[in-house]
Amino acid sequence: MAKDKRLKVGEIAPEFHLKDQSGKTVSLADFLGQDKYVLLYFVSSAEKKRCDRSGCPLKENLDKVKELGVIPVVIDEDPVFEHEKFSRAHNIDFPILSDPDMSTIKGYGVFEKVNVNGIEKEKVVSTVFLINPKGYIVEVWEPKVIEESINDIINAVKSVKK
Repeated sequence: MAKDKRLKVGEIAPEFHLKDQSGKTVSLADFLGQDKYVLLYFVSSAEKKRCDRSGCPLKENLDKVKELGVIPVVIDEDPVFEHEKFSRAHNIDFPILSDPDMSTIKGYGVFEKVNVNGIEKEKVVSTVFLINPKGYIVEVWEPKVIEESINDIINAVKSVKK
């Protein structure tokens, strides 16, 4: 990932308009309008694949953040129908947004170019942004999986909400 392109603490989080798992178009402003912090999680496909019949670390950990009054929002490049199926299978009740052209992913600078069988492709680099109710980024993490940073995320949320 080009670290110089990833958004940093203190910057305004760019607006987006993406479809959620039910096909409804939502924007960052929809969440900020609730006067709450938003935990924007750009997730790699590998993170979602870790969910199975025995549990879903993505849901379990983001539910912890939700309990603190923060709105978790997940973004990846998968299509809406995949998100709908995933949400139903794992009883997910927070927004999972589809960014198939990766415009929002690129706007936040959370992608990298990889070579797959001689073909250069772009993929999401798992990154978490904590955004305050005014739309500013107040924390950034780059966990490989959400469990790596969940305690730091929870502590940061508690700290900024004092």
